[in-house]
Amino acid sequence: MIFSTHLLKKNVLVVSRRALGGTLRRIFQKWTFYLISKFKLKIVTRKELLANRTKDRVFQFADRETIILGKPSHSSDDIKAIGSTIGTYILNESFVHEAVDAELIGSIAVGFDRERSIISETITGNPDCRKYLPAQTLISQKLPNSGVSQFDTVCSLVNWNSGYFHWIADSLIRFEGLAHYEAQTGIKPNLIINPNPAKWKQESLRLLGYNPDDCIQWNGGRIKTKRLVVPSFRREYNIISPQACRWLRQRMSSHLPAISSNLAFSPRIYISRPKTTGRHIINEDDVLKLLTPLGFVAYKMEELSVADQVRLFSQAEFIVAPHGAGLTNIIFAQKLSLIELFGSFGNPCFFALAQALGFRYGCLGVDFNPKNKSGKYQGMMVNVVKLQVLVEEMLNMRYSDRHPVITTY
Repeated sequence: MIFSTHLLKKNVLVVSRRALGGTLRRIFQKWTFYLISKFKLKIVTRKELLANRTKDRVFQFADRETIILGKPSHSSDDIKAIGSTIGTYILNESFVHEAVDAELIGSIAVGFDRERSIISETITGNPDCRKYLPAQTLISQKLPNSGVSQFDTVCSLVNWNSGYFHWIADSLIRFEGLAHYEAQTGIKPNLIINPNPAKWKQESLRLLGYNPDDCIQWNGGRIKTKRLVVPSFRREYNIISPQACRWLRQRMSSHLPAISSNLAFSPRIYISRPKTTGRHIINEDDVLKLLTPLGFVAYKMEELSVADQVRLFSQAEFIVAPHGAGLTNIIFAQKLSLIELFGSFGNPCFFALAQALGFRYGCLGVDFNPKNKSGKYQGMMVNVVKLQVLVEEMLNMRYSDRHPVITTY
């Protein structure tokens, strides 16, 4: 009874903290909306940038993409959030924008053009960027800018979330735009990045041709720049551009360092997450007893360099993994079957990514509920019998090339 009471108090405290966090976010959002209207700030959207290309240079380099997401494999669990994601999606045109005499301000380096309007594409690729805007940034923008550091040509990769998924899906995936800008102008911008970048971030930048000397660590303050290069985001909500993924795969694969001749990876992969605080497999031993005889080998992403993760996934044929950031690496795969394991928390982003890239996809997780935030740190029990049925079904299916439909407008 003492244990139960303690656990109840702990759960109530966690829920209370999250409720307080949600309340504070709503307060700050209302305050931000008020400041935008009070200061009469204009937000320049993606649509406006494309429509008014004479103001500043806008280089369009990719047309719209139509992405068709179908049903998971037959033996998958019926997960509501995935079922509701099935459908057809249109991704907007891709471009890179050059804002002259611009500024970057605040914790997430919000871009302001020479008319002091907010450039929405420096914040997010989703239609409404206002909820991501820090109120402090709007206040700072109204202060005098004398004595502010000045730079020639920069591109900001500063992100509100610096985790592995967002680093790749919201930052690296935009490098096709940077490459197009350099090809058109002959100018290679310096990169503005979050402070104290992890080693894996530095390594990923080197694989894209950027060394530490090409990067400036953001201090959360304010700078002026002669040219602010703004590649458009290639992710809209859960849908990532397959064209951008293929470009990133080719570019990073072409810059991989030489390896020793004895390095080899299995094409059948199980991703293990034993060191994580949540979304690990509680009965992992039972899962491995099923998968190992079928040729699956367990890998821990935190033990691999970025280069080796690219190598591992580029030759992968079949992956079984719990929902987690390590699955972002399916961007580097070419032909793949994927089984994603859900507990009580997750989202359909990897379902959408796998389907957009033309991969076979199956999923298990009857307890999955994306609204159950209090359960996001729980481990998960896998139904091994169901997993065996799904693995055998997907192994017996002859792989047929499945690619998203690309429509040019």
